[in-house]
Amino acid sequence: MEQELKTIYEVQLIETQIIESEKKRFSAPKKIEEMDRELEELKARAEKEKAVIDELEKERRKKEKELDADKDKIKKIEAKLYDVKTNKEYQALLKEIETAKETNDKTEEDILILMDRIEDLKKEYTIHIEHLKKRENEIKKEKEIIERDLSNIDKTLSELKIEKENLLSIISDDIKTIYKTLIEKRGGLAVVNVKNGVCLGCYMNIPPQLFIEVTKNNSLITCPSCNRIFYYREDS
Repeated sequence: MEQELKTIYEVQLIETQIIESEKKRFSAPKKIEEMDRELEELKARAEKEKAVIDELEKERRKKEKELDADKDKIKKIEAKLYDVKTNKEYQALLKEIETAKETNDKTEEDILILMDRIEDLKKEYTIHIEHLKKRENEIKKEKEIIERDLSNIDKTLSELKIEKENLLSIISDDIKTIYKTLIEKRGGLAVVNVKNGVCLGCYMNIPPQLFIEVTKNNSLITCPSCNRIFYYREDS
């Protein structure tokens, strides 16, 4: 019986490896999807920042054209000063020039504010683009590793399943049936150790006398609480 218990324990170890490998294989597409989504978000953010910069540049160019037009307007008004014949007309032109210059000052101030804002945004945009390129390279490498791991996982799973079936073939039908039932009902964990009188499957205490019997490994004993098969190992 001890050898059979040891064998079913070895089956459990393989089962655990299979479960972990299948989890990795299942999570790989999700991980790739998350990385793709991250890149899309970074690209969308970069596009949005670029659009804001382009819009501000457009506004700056518009303001500069307005400024040039107003400067030409002032020159034309100033030229008229030499042709006026009355003081009233002269004062009116001066007032018009003063108003135009005030407008120009405001436009120049707006242009400077826009230029500062554009400069700041361009710095942020440059940093973001550098981060995006870095993440693209990192994610490309991560995907290559995942794809390589997936290829290895498929090979490993195939080998593990063959090894598992070979071991199961030398176990009695009764124990095999109990094992398979527990695997389904207990989340893939059917065979466990006992440490200091505690089941390492459900972490419930077992009676002292039962613990003594478990340490002998000479009969099939299951946990009173979770029904998992006990296989005692001192190093666990």
